[in-house]
Amino acid sequence: MKVKRFIADNMQQALRLVSAELGPDAVIVSSKKLDKGMEVVAGLNVTDTREPAQQEELDRQLRLQRELEAAKQASRMSDERQRREALVRQSDLSDTAGIRDTLAALKQSQAVTGADSSVPAGASDMTYARKDASQSAPMQVADTNTDYQTRAEYQTRLQEMQGELRELKDWLVSHQGSAWDTHRPMTWQQSQLWQRCQDLGLEPAWADRIVSRSTGDHELDDAWDNALSLIEQDLPLMPPGMLEQGGRIALVGPTGAGKTTTIGKIAARFVQRHGSDSVAVVTLDNYRVAAHDQLRAFARILGIEMKVVTQGGDLAKTLQTVRQKKLVLIDSAGLASQDPHFSTQLSMLKQAGEDVRKLLVLPLTSQARCLQENYEHFRGAGLDGCVFTKLDECFSLGAGLSIAALTRLPLTLVTDGPHIPDDLHYPDAARLVKLAEQMARMARTRWQAAEAMSLANQQQSFQHGV
Repeated sequence: MKVKRFIADNMQQALRLVSAELGPDAVIVSSKKLDKGMEVVAGLNVTDTREPAQQEELDRQLRLQRELEAAKQASRMSDERQRREALVRQSDLSDTAGIRDTLAALKQSQAVTGADSSVPAGASDMTYARKDASQSAPMQVADTNTDYQTRAEYQTRLQEMQGELRELKDWLVSHQGSAWDTHRPMTWQQSQLWQRCQDLGLEPAWADRIVSRSTGDHELDDAWDNALSLIEQDLPLMPPGMLEQGGRIALVGPTGAGKTTTIGKIAARFVQRHGSDSVAVVTLDNYRVAAHDQLRAFARILGIEMKVVTQGGDLAKTLQTVRQKKLVLIDSAGLASQDPHFSTQLSMLKQAGEDVRKLLVLPLTSQARCLQENYEHFRGAGLDGCVFTKLDECFSLGAGLSIAALTRLPLTLVTDGPHIPDDLHYPDAARLVKLAEQMARMARTRWQAAEAMSLANQQQSFQHGV
């Protein structure tokens, strides 16, 4: 039976020593925390069914090892004490020899001059006072050095303890891994940033990409500010100017996304700047009852031309009839992907030519998965950008921002109300990110208030015996 005692700074180092010395078959017999680290006793061929003789032999070996270690420690302490005492004695002897030389010189001078008064009254007292001071000075210096060493050692131990706690916390978090990539460990700070990204409503893939750029060199709040800056920089935006340049623009998206209302806002803004003769609207929605009545009302109020593409018609030919217009807006039907006319409408948009820009209209009130499916359904049309609608009705911006960032679909316009044409804006990344954080804070405050109210109601019910 082979039993050995190991002492290391921490448990991890002690286990390494055990594995290196005794091999993978070693068994930990006991462990104890010491002033300077951890004590681990390990052995080979140690089982739970040990005979009394084996147990006594094991206890005897452990007791001998501990007594040997205590003797070594006492010997080191004794040597250190003797060394300090020798230094003090040497200093005392040196000072005493100096005082004796001084007295001998004074006596010799007094004998030569024959004048006893040359020695000041109380000189002897002063001499002994200097002697006492010189003898006590080394002891005071030694005590001061000891206190200084004790404080320095305390600070060192405290820093080591803080480092070990930080490593333990990071180890516990890192073994959980990223929620999106379980093979990549995360630090404690990265896990906190990831949770805040989830509060914003960001998709896990994008949140993981943002958090992975955090190096942990800053405090948590500073790291969060850097993460918000990364979110702002990672958001693709279309350069402003569409409302001034014109062109051929088609809006696609699900039913109720706000395509027709957005077309009315764009047309009204363009009419204000360029006149009604410069704008025309075209609709592909012939699949619903009174589908294009709202668009016809917009055209009548604004005094602009309107064209309707019938089922089986040719969008390219219809666009040729309004080629003199500076801005042509195309309204599509919000058909589901299972609808047999859905593929026909996508084909018409692709055959219209590359000069027709297709913008996906995303209502921010929809769930994240709905927005993702909408992108997958309409990406076959060859999307050039996206438009956020119903900003004033949503309570989380993370889903919409995630779609734009992950698909690299540039954000072109943002609408935040029903007013025409006032509630139409070019996107501002900094404003959107700040608004998303404010929404997350408000939601967290609401939940905290609701939880506190629920707890208060439960306590009140308990007090009344309900």
